[in-house]
Amino acid sequence: MISEAEYTSRDATALAELVREREVSPRELLDTAIARIERLNPRFNAVVETLYDSARREIANGLPDGPFAGVPFLVKDLHTLVEGSRLSHGCRFFANHVSSHDSSVVAKARKAGLVIAGRTNTPEFGLNSTTEGQFLGAARNPWNPDHTTGGSSGGSAAAVASGMVAMSHATDSGGSIRIPASCCGLIGLKPTRGRVLAGLDTGEGWHDTFNAFAITRSVRDTARLLDCLKNSGDAAPYYAPYHDMSFSQIPDAPARPLRIGILETPPNGVAVDPEVRNALDDTRRLLEDLGHVTGTTKLAYETGPAAEAFLKVICSSVASTVDHCEKQTGTAARAEDFEASVWSALQIGRQMSGGELNAAIACIHLTGSEILRQLACHDVVLSPTVAKPPLPLGQLDAGEADIKTFLAKVFAFAPFTSFYNISGQPAISLPVAWSPEGLPVGMQFSASPGREDILIRLAAQLEAAVEWSKPQAALMSRLAGQ
Repeated sequence: MISEAEYTSRDATALAELVREREVSPRELLDTAIARIERLNPRFNAVVETLYDSARREIANGLPDGPFAGVPFLVKDLHTLVEGSRLSHGCRFFANHVSSHDSSVVAKARKAGLVIAGRTNTPEFGLNSTTEGQFLGAARNPWNPDHTTGGSSGGSAAAVASGMVAMSHATDSGGSIRIPASCCGLIGLKPTRGRVLAGLDTGEGWHDTFNAFAITRSVRDTARLLDCLKNSGDAAPYYAPYHDMSFSQIPDAPARPLRIGILETPPNGVAVDPEVRNALDDTRRLLEDLGHVTGTTKLAYETGPAAEAFLKVICSSVASTVDHCEKQTGTAARAEDFEASVWSALQIGRQMSGGELNAAIACIHLTGSEILRQLACHDVVLSPTVAKPPLPLGQLDAGEADIKTFLAKVFAFAPFTSFYNISGQPAISLPVAWSPEGLPVGMQFSASPGREDILIRLAAQLEAAVEWSKPQAALMSRLAGQ
């Protein structure tokens, strides 16, 4: 049996190596993960459904000989099917929905040898940048349980930060991988549009802004998992450019100087907290010390029309998901089954015409083109991931009756992420700083579509320079006695 201390000191790549060398069995890894989940989850509320029995059966039936064979894994409870598990989208209305099969991203995770041990917390429909839904309850940040994990992949981030698993599935339509990675001191990559096929059975969700991937603790895990989950020929509405080199080789590839634009102010003009600004300045100096060339940049587009178009895409997706469930179950949606902001989004989505939705999608595409045009002169663009350190719980309340008012509050906290969903660019949040109070402050790096290789190589360089594994290890040590 591997101890919790040994388990949490290793990333997923190292855990898989132990299995490969027969130093530990997949069942022993699973049992250790279960013990840690059972001990810490009552405090952090990261895991909202356990799949221990099915995970044990999966191991007993024989795992594929994949790169992560035997490593425990969790799947977010949003837009992603796991055979035999509940898919609630964080919403009471879907409490009895059981998945009949796996989404394609889950099937690929299993093929990589990952063992799915449970589902992670998410706010209702993923509409919040904190994870504090009425149905599933608040996920709590392992660095300080009084603060947010971020959202909407907050349960996944809390599970990884607390060492329940070494990495966990996550999704991102407006920042939902990167925001919780920032809040919990982890790595969160949103891949290029089309890189990972999410496998949504009823469509794309938030149209072409939706992305699936994971939250991790190490760059090599991020790179290796991207090789496992990337779309390599499956039928899909979008395709990302391919590379001759596998992503897992990139962290060790030679580094080259990059032209890095520093985006200090978001397009919507929201003020950035001084602690976050200080972290941005420190990161800029670090990049220059590493030989990169930096310069201040700006991004300006009509944020009002883009925000309205984004809102319509969100509302239409909520309406489509609820309508599909109504037809499948014969149960009508009621206001009491939803948080007020989500019910507001549902009403807007149901009242919207096809012409309005088409115009909204066109606006998003045109805005994406403008973003790409303005940022094309840089190899990489650096910005904060969020505008403030992790907020105290309770400051972003989805009980707000008007979805427009609520989303304005969401984007005041996280104004730097959603425009990369619009442009389709890859973007990654890296744990390069901590606030004076000891809360993580992530920095976001973006590149041109298809250039995850640039981001992964830069991330590996920063990982070596910052040594963020040390504060992560200190957190694991602190949690060992709790």
